[in-house]
Amino acid sequence: MKKTFTRTIVYHIQQHASLYIFVMALLCGGVLTGALLVNKLSVEQLQPLLNPFIAFETGEKQSILTLLNEHVKGYILLDMAFIFIIWCTGFMLIGLPVAWLIVFAKGMMFGFTTGLFISQYGWEGLWIAIGVVLPQNLLLIPVYVIVCVHAIKITLHLWRRVVTRQAFTPTFRTASLNYTILFGFMLMLVVFGGVIEALIPPYWIKWFHPNS
Repeated sequence: MKKTFTRTIVYHIQQHASLYIFVMALLCGGVLTGALLVNKLSVEQLQPLLNPFIAFETGEKQSILTLLNEHVKGYILLDMAFIFIIWCTGFMLIGLPVAWLIVFAKGMMFGFTTGLFISQYGWEGLWIAIGVVLPQNLLLIPVYVIVCVHAIKITLHLWRRVVTRQAFTPTFRTASLNYTILFGFMLMLVVFGGVIEALIPPYWIKWFHPNS
């Protein structure tokens, strides 16, 4: 059963390789843009973003822990909202640019946050980013990519039906149902990503904060 599941995944990726490459290109473009944006901002503009970590360095450790706990719920809701919007665009004929923009923005946030740590703390900042930014995004970024690819698939199916003026067959209804089930599963992964974000970063920062 495990081999069958693996083969199904591999076959799916092979069949839709062009879509995955396109979405990954959007994501990588966002990461690069976010990283470059850090260099465009002044120290004064970056300072408010670093204040919690500076407080951690000076002994106010509860500051960063409290901040992370407060933001985790917000991040979960934001990711769930983004995934929901991407899912909705799959059923719209002209909604895909919104999904692409969201994927690009997700990459930009990842690139900006990572670039911020590296820019300010060098190699120590890279260690911080590995523990603070990377763990949950190892799960969340594939979620965004997978949902976006399936949204494109559904939209293309819709366009074919509209252009050829064909009725919606049971096959399309089955595909839509599977798409919705996938959406529900992806939401569960988003919540799990939030749990990871709540558990790992506080301890990682405690071990690897600059000038420790």
